Amino acid sequence: MTEEFSARTRAANLARMRRETFDVLIVGGGIVGAGVAREAACRGLRTALVERGDFASGTSGKTSRLVHGGLRYLRNYRIRLVWQAVRERDRLLVRAPTLVHPLPFVIPTYRDRPPGPLALRFGLFLYDLLSTRKSVPRRAWLRLEEALTREPRLRGEGLAGAGVYYDAWTDDARLVLAVVKDAAAEGAIVANYAEATELVREEDEVCGARIVDRITGDRFDVRASVVVNATGVWLDRLRIPRPHPTIRPTKGIHIFVPRAKLGHHQAIALPVRDGRVVFVLPWGDLTLIGTTDTDFAGDPDAVVPDAPDVDYLLSAVNEAFPEARLVPEDVVSAYASLRPLLRKAGQDASESEVSREHEIFEDEDGLVSVAGGKLTTHRAMAEDVGKRIVARLGRRAAGSTRNRPLGPSASPLDDFTNLGLDEASASHLQMRYSLEAVQRYLESPGARDRIVHGRPHIWAEVELAVREEMALRLSDVLVRRLGLFYEAADQAFGVAVQVASRMGRILGWNPRTIEDEIAAYAELVRTHRAFRKDHGG
Repeated sequence: MTEEFSARTRAANLARMRRETFDVLIVGGGIVGAGVAREAACRGLRTALVERGDFASGTSGKTSRLVHGGLRYLRNYRIRLVWQAVRERDRLLVRAPTLVHPLPFVIPTYRDRPPGPLALRFGLFLYDLLSTRKSVPRRAWLRLEEALTREPRLRGEGLAGAGVYYDAWTDDARLVLAVVKDAAAEGAIVANYAEATELVREEDEVCGARIVDRITGDRFDVRASVVVNATGVWLDRLRIPRPHPTIRPTKGIHIFVPRAKLGHHQAIALPVRDGRVVFVLPWGDLTLIGTTDTDFAGDPDAVVPDAPDVDYLLSAVNEAFPEARLVPEDVVSAYASLRPLLRKAGQDASESEVSREHEIFEDEDGLVSVAGGKLTTHRAMAEDVGKRIVARLGRRAAGSTRNRPLGPSASPLDDFTNLGLDEASASHLQMRYSLEAVQRYLESPGARDRIVHGRPHIWAEVELAVREEMALRLSDVLVRRLGLFYEAADQAFGVAVQVASRMGRILGWNPRTIEDEIAAYAELVRTHRAFRKDHGG
């Protein structure tokens, strides 16, 4: 039986939003909004979620792809923040094993910069101590020779040793999608490309929102007892005008490069001379490097990587891996996003020192807004919001997400290879879909063929994305459902026509719509490659 979650599902959901009244309407389909929708639905509340773009099309789909406790926050004694994040990391490792995976890190310590060996060893001890579930292996300490044996291409000059610790990795956009789908499975009515343009108020109390369907242009109101604003860096757009902004947006960029250029075996947490930490993360045959952290005052709807930020990351990695000699031409892809950090009155801390703790605001008109936090702690944030909503409604909580499984069921790799798939594609699919979901789409023409040479993605995934993952635009498929925008050297523009044509047959697109989708994707690729021009590339 097909688990439909498609354009048709969305149309039915929008029709229900027009005619029904909800206990809670969540505005924002990133990880926080998705988490709140899941929590509210599991508590038995009539729940609706709208997102003006695609799910995870903002900050939540452009992260470092880590589920982690935040080891570096221990140096500022943010014990509670790290404890909560480690607890949520461990919960996700247990409850979402097909989405969240353990990842060993090597963190070198050099004599010319913090942290020193003693501080690092104590920090790793405390980090382990905060993990009550013990879902990952314990820390280890490597002497100089052991560190260079583990990572022989690391810079040896000034190296005093290295720590080994564990966190976890995930595909961020797919994690958000899984949370959205689980919310829907519990009864939440969700729709992407449905923008809340303004709030509806009666007697100065928020009672809903005006929605624009960004696919059809239709406009209508959604009524709800409680409205939750989970729009991240756009938080203040819906709130009553504030004397000061709630959010301090900081820009972070990431780049992918060929992993062979660095030759690292595990994830590396690199202490940089300016006090930041740059992550060097294995991603198949690629390496994900990030992130920068700088204040941003521009248009939050137009955030792209630029040449100085790319140079910063390349310089940091080249110092740590002298043989890499990375240059801008080695960058496979780059992306940028804004972190919705909380702005505190009189705060003059550097961008990387601003707290990642979350906060819930309840305005005079009843709007509930949630800000701060990070991917790892989304469920705990949602639980806090859920408690607030239940209290407002005078309800008794009927359930919670605390111990609820998340993501597709796991199947052995052999089950996927037995479908006639090569091992690389089988392994790729095993970490994304249930076996049954893949089987449903293998009979269409060329379904087992790879979409891009050298990448494991197959054509069956396009149909699956449209029919079971509510992909409506070409960018939904190539950027967030499949990730080929990041992993293919041409950002998958070479297959855009074929992918759009395949989607068009399912969604009923006419030739003009297909052309528009291809043109929009071409512009997305152009803006994300513009940094190369500053280098003459």
